[in-house]
Amino acid sequence: RCPLHRDSPGRDLMRDDEGELIHGSAVLVGEHGVLIRGASGSGKSSVVRALMDRASYGGMFAALVSDDQCAVRETSGRLLCTAPGILRGGLEVRGSGLHLADFEESAILHLLVDLVEPNQSVRFGEDAATHLQGVAIGHLILPKCEIDAACRAIEARLFRQVWKK
Repeated sequence: RCPLHRDSPGRDLMRDDEGELIHGSAVLVGEHGVLIRGASGSGKSSVVRALMDRASYGGMFAALVSDDQCAVRETSGRLLCTAPGILRGGLEVRGSGLHLADFEESAILHLLVDLVEPNQSVRFGEDAATHLQGVAIGHLILPKCEIDAACRAIEARLFRQVWKK
């Protein structure tokens, strides 16, 4: 069994041969990998599904990378995300279980999203970044369970230029 450790209070992580297992979901939107972390029931899987649907509607590629557990490792100064073998292709629909979804084997991560209590979210996070395994990565801290707003913020961060006076 993999040893359990914490990267910060309340965030359980495990080491795996594929990388550090992080409780989160990941999606590839166009060429941009997005890792979404949050507590159980915060909307991670729903945001992934909504991003995939929105991309498809807009004629853009999107696919699941992993749901619930993501194996992340640094490679050549970038973060590579894969799904643990048993979870590949499964996306949770709360109350209904795991369902098959289009998926990619891996993605280079470009954005980390934390779904948090609304009073802990950051309204203007346009240039925010954090470090994961020593690699700088864009970072959004968004209110949990606000799926449409999360999708708009993620899409804006990935595909729109920041307005500056």
